[in-house]
Amino acid sequence: MDKLVPHPRFQGKSPRTHLVLTEQEVRGSYWRYGSAHIFPQTALRADVSVQLYTIYPRLYYVDMLKTCEDCSRPFIFYAREQRYWYETLGFYIDSDCMRCVEWRRKQHAVKRHMVRYTELQARGSLSRKEMMHLVDDCIFLFQQGKLKKPSLLGKIKNAALKQVPEYAGTKTLQQLLQSPARLANLTS
Repeated sequence: MDKLVPHPRFQGKSPRTHLVLTEQEVRGSYWRYGSAHIFPQTALRADVSVQLYTIYPRLYYVDMLKTCEDCSRPFIFYAREQRYWYETLGFYIDSDCMRCVEWRRKQHAVKRHMVRYTELQARGSLSRKEMMHLVDDCIFLFQQGKLKKPSLLGKIKNAALKQVPEYAGTKTLQQLLQSPARLANLTS
C-alpha cells in the first residue's frame, strides 16, 4: 500500500480508535460497507443528528480503500475525511468519494480557471492585469483540453500581443498556438 495517493490533510496511518467493534458490526452499520475494503480499527462514531438526507444513516465512519475513477490509483477515503464531508460540509450521506485528492484538486482548479476565463471573456475591455489572467487561464484550460477553438484562442493571443506583448504568458500562448501537434489535438 505504499503507492497510495497521499492526502495532504489526512494522510498517514489512521489512529486506532477507542471503539471496540467487530468487522461485522462496522459492515452492518452502513449498506455501502458491505463489500468495501474497510479498516474496522479506524471506526469513528458518527453524529447522525447532523447527517443530511438520512434514510439509512451512517453509524460509523471507517477508512476505506478506494480506486480513483480517473487515474486508477488506490487511495484511502479516511474516516476523519468522511466525518468532515457529512457532518461539517453537509454532503448528502450517500455521496461517495470516487476520485483521489489529486484529481479533485485538478477538477477544482479547472473550475476556478473556467469561471474567471468566462467572466473575463464577457467584459468589453480588460486592464493589463486582467488580460494577463485571461492569458494564464487560456494556457491552463488549453493544456487541460478544455479550450478547443483555435480561432477564439487566436483572438485572445492577438489582443494580448497588443496589450501585454512583454508578458511571458503571451509568448507561451503564442508558442502553443504555433505548434502543429497541439493544434491537431484541438481539432480532433
